[in-house]
Amino acid sequence: MLLLVRIDLANADVALFEDYERQVLALLGAHGARVEERLRAADNASETHLLYFPDEAAFENFREDPVRAELQAQWAECRATAQVERVERIG
Repeated sequence: MLLLVRIDLANADVALFEDYERQVLALLGAHGARVEERLRAADNASETHLLYFPDEAAFENFREDPVRAELQAQWAECRATAQVERVERIG
């Protein structure tokens, strides 16, 4: 399963977001997931992630990870916003 995550950093505390991101992305492997691609816009106003999860259960387990839950206050504090959508692999 592939997820496309679009992150709006236009009004965010980018340093706080980067700390959050480092900690949350480190949890992916424990759920069989990985970052396929991660791109930051040249103006630092947005970032896009393509994430792989082996299945829906792995994604839900990641979302419910207790470490990730503890980091949600930091996510809110950094003021970034995100949109997540499932995508199909082409080719």
